[in-house]
Amino acid sequence: MNRSLEEEFVRAYIVKNRRERLLFELHGPKRQDAVGRFCHCADDLLIESRIKSKGQYILKDIEARLLASAAQTCYVISYSPGIDGKVLRNQEVLDEIIGRGMASIAIFDDFVIIETEQVQGPAVKYILEK
Repeated sequence: MNRSLEEEFVRAYIVKNRRERLLFELHGPKRQDAVGRFCHCADDLLIESRIKSKGQYILKDIEARLLASAAQTCYVISYSPGIDGKVLRNQEVLDEIIGRGMASIAIFDDFVIIETEQVQGPAVKYILEK
């Protein structure tokens, strides 16, 4: 796990009163609980001014953002243990994160993509910027 990158993400995008608990969970045995918070309560965790796009149908926005990105890789925090803590290439993000049904966070140099848990219809997705 990339502890410093996870701390940077939390400090840049998570509301102040939730940061310490989220960091405690991310860096301990309750990691799945931390990621699970993004399943249904992402709006309560995220700094509203950082949200640039949000919705169930923003896949085209995400694709455009990935194409325009100078970064070729991203770091992933995911409910899925197979990709949690891994570095993925931009091309893999759509296949490994989007549409999988569980919460995942892809951290790029200058933006973040979050997909929440799918409940009814497509999952809510977010594009965040600093």
